[in-house]
Amino acid sequence: MGNDSSRKRILIVDDTKDIRIIVARRLESWGFEALVAESGEEGLQVAQEKLPDLILLDVMMPKMKGRDVCAKLKADPKTQHIPIIFLTALGLADHIRGGMDLGAEDYIVKPFEPEELKERISIVLSRHKGKPSS
Repeated sequence: MGNDSSRKRILIVDDTKDIRIIVARRLESWGFEALVAESGEEGLQVAQEKLPDLILLDVMMPKMKGRDVCAKLKADPKTQHIPIIFLTALGLADHIRGGMDLGAEDYIVKPFEPEELKERISIVLSRHKGKPSS
């Protein structure tokens, strides 16, 4: 645990190593603390242990899909308040609408522009600032 509690932690759950590295570097450069997980199962574990301020969740992953991860996070009182932004490949808009029904806040289509990602993250975080974490 860092002693700088003002840094928001963001968990990236994506099975593609390059995406995890690129996004984590970006987040760190913007002043966030980046946490990474390479599978849905690991993502759930990290979310429960570290309670990030936001989760960037890949939709299409082997084994446990992003939608299932989202549903499990939202069903757990410990993690249900954490906002989720889906990362998805182009052309999966239908999946996304389904994901939004599961409680995700937003989604971004890959490949995305860093500026767009940064903007979406700040919008979602500011939306959640006033919410109690209980």
